[in-house]
Amino acid sequence: MCEWEYKTIKFFTQGTFDAGKIDERELEAVLNEAGARGWELVSILPGTGADGELWDFVAVFKREVMQ
Repeated sequence: MCEWEYKTIKFFTQGTFDAGKIDERELEAVLNEAGARGWELVSILPGTGADGELWDFVAVFKREVMQ
């Protein structure tokens, strides 16, 4: 049976007036780095502020524990 370990990385959107804008180059670089280290992206979960705007999100990764 496989055992998994999990990792989360929080990303913040840009600025007050640009709420909801994501730096796609930064996101891609972080995802590629995690993938190169054996992490598989499982999900991206949005976080919202009180006004309903997207302010941040969390990427959830998993990888098999090597025994």
